[in-house]
Amino acid sequence: MSPDRSPQEPSQLPSPRPLLHISDVPARHRYEARVGDAGDLAALISYELSETWIALLHTEVQDGFEGQGIGSRLVHWALEDARSRGLSVIPRCPFVVAWLERHPEQHDVLSHPLPSSGPRPSAEPPEPA
Repeated sequence: MSPDRSPQEPSQLPSPRPLLHISDVPARHRYEARVGDAGDLAALISYELSETWIALLHTEVQDGFEGQGIGSRLVHWALEDARSRGLSVIPRCPFVVAWLERHPEQHDVLSHPLPSSGPRPSAEPPEPA
């Protein structure tokens, strides 16, 4: 490498994480992640809430925001919010369940243990014998 070249070219540098504003929007029964100064909706998690628990029902990441870790950051934020409010979490959304399977350190907030993370049954019907 020549002395005037940096170890990484600018195109190889990781892109910065987008500025994210996450909030609870109780009137819409969802958490929202908005990006940048314009506040474009990037992702949401819909929920059902009681006095003692919150069920995370559905996660949506908008087109153009996939693959940036926004959904994961939103799940983590929702779990921290539930923990701070003394709520137990019921994960109903497959994305949230998959995230929790990779983050056992967050299981303390769950209302029930996750099912075994062993092989999942196929959605296809069995072949006839």
